[in-house]
Amino acid sequence: MTLKRVLPAVLVLLLAGAGVGATRAPRQGDVRNFWALNNSGREIREFYVSSHDATNWGNDVLGQATLPSGMGTFISFNPKSETGCIFDFKLVFTDGSNDTYQQGRDICSVYAVQFNQGESFGLVRQP
Repeated sequence: MTLKRVLPAVLVLLLAGAGVGATRAPRQGDVRNFWALNNSGREIREFYVSSHDATNWGNDVLGQATLPSGMGTFISFNPKSETGCIFDFKLVFTDGSNDTYQQGRDICSVYAVQFNQGESFGLVRQP
């Protein structure tokens, strides 16, 4: 997984709501690629994306970057890795607290996952 670009989450949502194809362009390459939108009210210091059946979180996909509240980032997968579509997330905030989302989200059916305070939801792709 790599961190590609940071855009305000509001802009991404506005483009999605308007049906603008620009939000779909980055999905080329791997159906698991998605936008992560931080609407938690807190800055994210570490962001982990792990297959639902994995036993550990793996690497922080933000690396040295942080993700302020109100911003989004594009998460892309190596198309050669076969991990399925169901993923969990762990967010570690700059204040040291964290939120985990271990319900198993099908990221192949969404183009974005928005993280609010204590909850998340997927924005479903339009056909």
